[in-house]
Amino acid sequence: MTDESLFYRRFVGDVRACAGRRAPAAVREIELRIEAALAAPVPEREGRWARVVSAIAELLAVVDERTPPVVRLRRFLRENADLNRPRDVALTDFRFVVRPDTVLRVGGTQRYLLFAPFPRATAAAARALDEIVPTPARRLAEWCVYGLCSGAAAAALWFAFVAPV
Repeated sequence: MTDESLFYRRFVGDVRACAGRRAPAAVREIELRIEAALAAPVPEREGRWARVVSAIAELLAVVDERTPPVVRLRRFLRENADLNRPRDVALTDFRFVVRPDTVLRVGGTQRYLLFAPFPRATAAAARALDEIVPTPARRLAEWCVYGLCSGAAAAALWFAFVAPV
């Protein structure tokens, strides 16, 4: 067996272990891309490997476990991120967790998944701020800053336009 065939077997085995029941169709697509990349002439190999890297990134975007095959594939993505495809790095290094809120139905056929909004500052947050600095003290500080800035602006105008005359 050649080194390429050993690499191919292990790589495809890792892909199958990662895809499992989540994406069985992706396994065959990735196999075909790997075969095309290994059999490609030298000038075309980089482009073919970029397609392999993007397929692996799409697969790993739905896998969140820490098994050895997943770790090896993530390492492969990090090592091959230099194929001028910045989204490969973004898909493997970042994870955004959002909560689905509801499904919006438009007409009878279109459905859109809406996500829960980020929690905004609430009245509880304002009350917590009031516990640290009471509202009257905050208002006094605001007016002092406004007064100081207004006085500085008036002095700057005075010295800029009236005093030089």
